[in-house]
Amino acid sequence: MTNEPKTETSKNTDPKTMTPDLRSPDVLLYSDLYKNAMMGADACAKMVGRTNAAEDAASAQAGTFSAQAETNAPQAVRECMELRQEITDMMTGYADRAKAAADALSDMGVPAEQLTMLEKLPAEIGITMKTMFDKSVSKCAELMVNGITMGIIDMKKAQRVCSEDGCSPAAYRMASDMIAFSERYVERMKEFL
Repeated sequence: MTNEPKTETSKNTDPKTMTPDLRSPDVLLYSDLYKNAMMGADACAKMVGRTNAAEDAASAQAGTFSAQAETNAPQAVRECMELRQEITDMMTGYADRAKAAADALSDMGVPAEQLTMLEKLPAEIGITMKTMFDKSVSKCAELMVNGITMGIIDMKKAQRVCSEDGCSPAAYRMASDMIAFSERYVERMKEFL
């Protein structure tokens, strides 16, 4: 059962001051969308670096070079290249969704709140530590599945709460798009496990 928005429109300005209402359901949902997408893009950027390390390790083990043509590369190197491409595509998708959420916030007169180092640090440390000794394609894909799944859970919670509070259909659709996008990439990452 989906929780469709209760109202057609939501009030995004404080009627007394005519300034943006930072507690409006739309502002809250777009802010959550922006942060979720930025966290996803940042995690993808970090993981692209780890897949480079995984490719280098696979190449060294096979006695090949990373620059070798894909058709001549051993299976492990090809898998690293394919995973890196999927993660790069995912990073672009997250960046596009972050920009759309930031634009929606801007249209309401609210700046998108940038992620702090404290918000970014746990994911960066986790990726680094969990791939320190296991740089395999499978391990990288597993970490991506776990991270994406956490993002999906957070987005579903935010969407439900804001829907109950009367977010606009546009905000609800953007959240639904983000969830569907993330779910597609969970399935793609599972192919590398």
